Amino acid sequence: MTPLRLAYLSLVRHSFTTWMCAIAIGLSVACGGLLLRLHSLSEARFSSIPRKVDAVVGAKAGGIEILLGSLNGEGSYPAFLPYKLFESLRAQQTITHGDGVATTPSYIESITPFVYFAKLNQFRVVGTDRSFLGLAGNLKVVSGQWTEHDDQVVIGGMVARDLGLKVRDKISVQTWVSEFATGPTFELEVSGILESTNSQWDRLIFGTVGKAHRILETHSNQIQNESIWGPQVLNYFLIKLRPNGFLPLSNLVNKRTVGQVIDVDEEKKRLQSLAGLGQKIGVVVTVFIVLLGGLTVSSMLATRFEGMATQLAIMRSIGYRRSEISKWLLWEGLFIGLLGIVIGALLDILIFPLLRGLLGDSLPPPEVVSISIFESSLIWTVALIAVVTSIFIPIVRTYRQDAHSTLRGL
Repeated sequence: MTPLRLAYLSLVRHSFTTWMCAIAIGLSVACGGLLLRLHSLSEARFSSIPRKVDAVVGAKAGGIEILLGSLNGEGSYPAFLPYKLFESLRAQQTITHGDGVATTPSYIESITPFVYFAKLNQFRVVGTDRSFLGLAGNLKVVSGQWTEHDDQVVIGGMVARDLGLKVRDKISVQTWVSEFATGPTFELEVSGILESTNSQWDRLIFGTVGKAHRILETHSNQIQNESIWGPQVLNYFLIKLRPNGFLPLSNLVNKRTVGQVIDVDEEKKRLQSLAGLGQKIGVVVTVFIVLLGGLTVSSMLATRFEGMATQLAIMRSIGYRRSEISKWLLWEGLFIGLLGIVIGALLDILIFPLLRGLLGDSLPPPEVVSISIFESSLIWTVALIAVVTSIFIPIVRTYRQDAHSTLRGL
């Protein structure tokens, strides 16, 4: 009888302990996989935030909320800012305030408009202009060209890849101008495709501010309670500053306007400090869970094979070599490990969406960042190695066993 056949028969004969071992492995694999995927999800939030933006102006809210809403495409529909404020900052006009103080925003190197007005599946459509290319770090249109009229859009690399789009394709997008409602669909033409940046820009569709304002005007009844400036609004201003420009900009915007400016680097540090401790704890707990699962299985298998000492001695006495018995034990451990991994992976698949929903805004939503079940493959590998390694305990005992002494003790 081959070692593979012996392993199968032994597993069936000891079905209770087989399932107990597999479930123990499955629970450790599921816990480790969940923690690892949550860690990867949290890391993805930071890696997808674009660089080359020094400051963002948004409606007064939390700094992290403005950061994630503008540069990571998260959250519900953001509040509005007056377009006239943007025009004044871009033109670097002298602004005279109600108290007679005049300010000239000469510390701004460039400023880019940003307003959401539609969606295509999970991708957001934003109104902006050509200044975006310079602000984003000399981003390039690798196919086609930047928009020439209001019914054209430039799409990010991920949008083109996931939807199979190319230049001159028509896309049907859904109006999105309010937190609580979306409107009818309308058609736009792809005029260009941006190079991939591994950032939020890859997930956006870039139209014109003029088109956005016309959509907002058409659906003004949906925004009348949210904007006192009518359809001439933006959600964010993306700003590149000259040296030492943030303090005077914050004095102007935060103290004298309806907006709030954030330092992108500072808010990213705050966000990382809030999530960093949880990530470290998660990694440590993952390691301990996998070790605990491996030790549990090793203990169960050692006890199980200890009770098989007489059976192993009889097999030795009727001609089975030590190498054949070792292969049998290894096959058995491999089967148990694989069964445990399958159980763990299924639990991971079932529980992860629920856990992600419970954590809510502390993680990026599924439409922004998706994490595959195969992110847990490291845990599967470690668990399988731990189980197979645990088999060496009974193998060593088998090699040291004196079959004659064992049989004389019957």
